[in-house]
Amino acid sequence: MTHHLWITGPHRQDRQAVWEDASPKGVRLVSDCHSRLRGVYTGTNTLLRQLVPLVYEHATELVHSYATEILYVAPELNDLIATEPEVFRPIPVEVYREHRRFLARAYSTVRPLLLAHGLTDFLRECAALPPVLPSLSCSFENVHAADELDRQLLTILVRRVDPGMVTIGVGSADERLPEPLARALYRHTRRLSTGLTSRRPSRGQDDVGEALRRAPAGLRETWAKAFVDSDGTSDVPLEQAAYDAVSVSRRRDWHDERAELLLQQDDFGLRLGAIPYHRAHGRFHTTRGAAAYTEATEYVTDVGYYEAAVRIGDLGRALVDRTTQMRAHPSLFLDQDIPLLALRRTDEARRVYEELRAFSAEPAVQAHVAYGMSMLYARFYPPEQRDLTRARAWINTALALARTLPDAELRAHLTAFEQNGLALIEYRLGHFDEAIRLETEAMELLDSKPGPHPYERYLRRALLTFNRAQVCATVGRYDEAIADWTSVIDLFPHESDGYLERGTAHRGAGRPEEALADYGRAIARNPPPEAYYNRAGMLLELGCEQEALADYDILLDLDPDHVDTLVNRAALHYDRGDLGQARQDVERGLTLEPAHARLLCALGLLELADGRVETAHRALTRAIEEAPTLAAAWANRGVLAYTVGDTGAAITDLTQALTLGEDADIRYNRALAHQHQGNWQQAIDDYTESLGNAGSTPEDIHTRLAECRRELTDSEQA
Repeated sequence: MTHHLWITGPHRQDRQAVWEDASPKGVRLVSDCHSRLRGVYTGTNTLLRQLVPLVYEHATELVHSYATEILYVAPELNDLIATEPEVFRPIPVEVYREHRRFLARAYSTVRPLLLAHGLTDFLRECAALPPVLPSLSCSFENVHAADELDRQLLTILVRRVDPGMVTIGVGSADERLPEPLARALYRHTRRLSTGLTSRRPSRGQDDVGEALRRAPAGLRETWAKAFVDSDGTSDVPLEQAAYDAVSVSRRRDWHDERAELLLQQDDFGLRLGAIPYHRAHGRFHTTRGAAAYTEATEYVTDVGYYEAAVRIGDLGRALVDRTTQMRAHPSLFLDQDIPLLALRRTDEARRVYEELRAFSAEPAVQAHVAYGMSMLYARFYPPEQRDLTRARAWINTALALARTLPDAELRAHLTAFEQNGLALIEYRLGHFDEAIRLETEAMELLDSKPGPHPYERYLRRALLTFNRAQVCATVGRYDEAIADWTSVIDLFPHESDGYLERGTAHRGAGRPEEALADYGRAIARNPPPEAYYNRAGMLLELGCEQEALADYDILLDLDPDHVDTLVNRAALHYDRGDLGQARQDVERGLTLEPAHARLLCALGLLELADGRVETAHRALTRAIEEAPTLAAAWANRGVLAYTVGDTGAAITDLTQALTLGEDADIRYNRALAHQHQGNWQQAIDDYTESLGNAGSTPEDIHTRLAECRRELTDSEQA
């Protein structure tokens, strides 16, 4: 049986030897994941630059269908794929970077996840080309030093890729890797160690020191220089020790030389990793080093790689003197709040704002801070910390500062941006008409001052339109929302968000066919899991159970921990009589959220179906304790009570369920309990109310009504 492989050991050379012995023979691609090399997606980028040229000649359409994912991770392949106008139209080529920036920020932390799933699908389809890639295996090395994005992709690869199609190898110095990667590797790989197969004994620290002392000066310098030439990734102890022993001055010269050499290669990925690393360790670390990290931080922020943006930004800010250099490297500070807010690291974002307030007196910077503080209180803080009054105070400060700027175009754009924030606050306050007015006014302001860059009109107006559509949908103005989302789709036809939102608006407006069509368009564009979730819900409303089940299956392949989908799929399996599958989903969901009321309710039904009355009662009681407004839990516990003959408890629970929402089936069940207890008039009332709507046939209800009326008459005559 074929397995993915996780190979551990202190030295890459030994891990690769184990990989060569244990992996299938065929096409083997090896990628170094050390983040010092390319900053982000080092291993994934390296894999794509090997894989795509192999596949492109034989499966051009396959590559084109995944061009968005490929080019986000490996922009160096753009000349080969040559599809940029097709993939990203109608945004002009000259504003391509800003287009990508808008999309990344709109997607927040979802973008890298979508890329990872898309690239996983691409790899699986590549593996289905056996004449091109027989027995494909992909080794990812130095995973202990991989960045967040490579780790995310590997977590998904080892779970979703069949090792019989593609064997994934993961090489790391030890098993202490971050979650969730470590958990995925323990669950989905076969673990091997170099300990039993190492081709050379490991040197102890004393041995390394002794060897270093005995070596000629020229050899020591060669070892030290080798560490620099490895871009700080060498795991050879002698090279590391020799580097540490060299004078700081000499090391800085070598780092400067290496940086200049790498710059000559014109390889963009090196500007995100190796070049900033060398600049930060060179003679001009506070200037060239800070500048290199500024460029890298701007890029990873623009494309939405937020964890990497924080990590790389921290490295850059460590080189900057706040009192003298902040103005020279504004992106290291002004843009740092974006990833922190997206990651909900609100305390750190607030510290960034406090630092900016302390070290800058520029109105535009202070407006930026005021806007950010407003969004903390309106949107990003946990619910118990939100304060819309404080949010409004901060956004008013931001607006006042924006309106003082001397440059008319900057003033217009910044004012429109701040009004967008105020619109969010009005929306949260329930002032929906005012929110729509503010968004519309902001658009008019942008139209009056389009700005020197085309992206200003394309992107900021698109953001305002998107937000206005959301407000319109909230208040049921679906046609206006659909018109706005259509405008956004016209700008970004290859992105899924607009289709997903427009589909939901069509669903709200009672247009199921249009909703399904838009959900299908979203799914065709590498959507977030919500697209499958929404389409499945729509399909269930239309009675298409098998199709809905297929969407739930796909969603849980993408996101096995999507609890709401586990709940819904369990309910669907239960309704179809597949109690074993339903129980698997319920138990899986409860391992993720043990107090989830709907899952506890479902567990109660399953226990009751298996005849375990006591455990069923406990599960339903826990569901009620966790969610007292969950009518289904009260109703099901009432049915259980009726089943065991406790009609009084049944009536109590069913009555509570009906106070939470009218339901003909619950009313029918209460009628049964009343009839069983001899409450003839109450039974008659409930049967009458349920007639024509309950799951029972009208004939059955009429029969029971006749019985109750007869009994009522007899009791009155007695």
